[in-house]
Amino acid sequence: MILVIGHVKIAPANVAAVRPTLQTMIATTRQEKGCILYAFAEDVSEPGVLRIVERWESWEALAAHGKAPHMKVWSDFLKATATVLDREVIAYEAGETKPL
Repeated sequence: MILVIGHVKIAPANVAAVRPTLQTMIATTRQEKGCILYAFAEDVSEPGVLRIVERWESWEALAAHGKAPHMKVWSDFLKATATVLDREVIAYEAGETKPL
């Protein structure tokens, strides 16, 4: 299983404008083959920080996601609309997992 954890920081004033496009991108991504979990959440302590958590069946599924047309739409939208201030997204290959 592949885990993706990260954040995108945008100008707090732009969060409301980003939400509809983000919701569409999330809904489309959740339909992709190999997607187990795909979620964004606004950090309650840091306005404008969108936390990202993803789980994918394989590296191949994650790579296909990165090439999906809706990801280009999302990327272009962020560049044009959201004023991205910071971004860090890292993928990890998970070993043994245990519920806590």
